[in-house]
Amino acid sequence: MLLSLAAAAVVAVLGAAPVRAESPEKEPAPDLHTAEGACGLIRHDLSRLAEAERDQAFALNLGAAPGSSTALIESRLAVMLDRTNRLRQNLREVRHNSVPHDPRVEQCTKMGFRALVQAEQLTTSVEEFLHSHEIGEASNPGAFRSDAAAAPAAPGSRPLSGATPSTER
Repeated sequence: MLLSLAAAAVVAVLGAAPVRAESPEKEPAPDLHTAEGACGLIRHDLSRLAEAERDQAFALNLGAAPGSSTALIESRLAVMLDRTNRLRQNLREVRHNSVPHDPRVEQCTKMGFRALVQAEQLTTSVEEFLHSHEIGEASNPGAFRSDAAAAPAAPGSRPLSGATPSTER
């Protein structure tokens, strides 16, 4: 939640940018040689990252209960990691291809890097939650897993239910 607020503050400081919908076609590359193009690219990435963070928070709210599935959390984490990597890549491109020492671009990249650090902290926290959730399931002997198959009986062992073996001797 804190990260979403930070990302929203970054977008507010940088100026409102229209959120572009995902489309299968490639969007024209922004002109990174202008402050407007470079900051527009960063604003777009920050908006998409904030959206992924909100989705992740919703998934955590639904899947944090003991015994609940973590599939939604894992899929939202994958989206967040993708958006974080895209922001990192675009910040690198802006840093290498934009007008040097433009204070507007420097401010945009500084805020982008702050949001990147916070996003990495959030994804690490989610990964730690998932890891602890997996350990909790593994240590709970009564937990039922739908993908678990019944273990074959050891040779010479007796059935647990008290039934007699079906093979004759």
